[in-house]
Amino acid sequence: MSTEQLTKVPFVKKVNIITSNFFVPKIDCYFAENKKEIKAAQRLRYKVFFSERDRKIISLKYFKKDSDRYDQYADHLIVTHRNGKFSKSKVIGTYRLLNSKSARYCGFYSKEEFDIDKMLKSHSNENLLELSRSCIHKNFRKKNVLQYMWKKIHHYILDHNIDVLFGMASFLNEKPEEIKTELTYLYKKFLMDEKIKVKALDKYKINMNIADLNNVSELSIVKNLPTLVKAYLRLGAKIGDGAVTDNIVKTTDIFVYLPYKNISKTYLKKFI
Repeated sequence: MSTEQLTKVPFVKKVNIITSNFFVPKIDCYFAENKKEIKAAQRLRYKVFFSERDRKIISLKYFKKDSDRYDQYADHLIVTHRNGKFSKSKVIGTYRLLNSKSARYCGFYSKEEFDIDKMLKSHSNENLLELSRSCIHKNFRKKNVLQYMWKKIHHYILDHNIDVLFGMASFLNEKPEEIKTELTYLYKKFLMDEKIKVKALDKYKINMNIADLNNVSELSIVKNLPTLVKAYLRLGAKIGDGAVTDNIVKTTDIFVYLPYKNISKTYLKKFI
């Protein structure tokens, strides 16, 4: 073999593979596209609503998922997390959205605890959106996951021309006497207008106006409100009349009403 032949080595293109991104955690937020993803959201709901709080609910224990008849008609927003490019994604947050068109087939979830007929009639020609079953995995509650979901919900609101948002929010306490200050504060300061007022069903209703707020600082009351309730109030929400104790999930539920036009644009910019 000649020297000339030896020098003609085939050119090999050098390929740089960037491996740093392989190990960067990633969070995604999107709407579930199939039953598998919906079931993953239902399993998270079960963990947060039941397992995490050490509640032994026999009717759900064997399935390990929180589900009901409204799930098949709703849109399920999910937030997933993975530790790296080759890691498996896990659902760490979810929110259930049920709009007026879909509710024609199943009704609204809130009607199980609240009389919402007056509100529905006053908005009969508008698009409504019920928000429910919101939860975040305990390891991610300080990771702005709620903000990820609200950004996506805002896009949904615009895409579907939503006029009014509503739903239930919960205190993780089934004893109203222990949260009477917070309930009274909400009743006195944020009660819905009488013309559209939603009321807890008589058979479940718990009076919210049950505490003396004299000599109690507003700052201390607000501090003890659930994070989701505080977020709704900052956006401009109003509260229905009466609370309801859920003896299965061990919570005290209140009704939240939020016309999109009433949302504080200043806070909306900060939030989304």
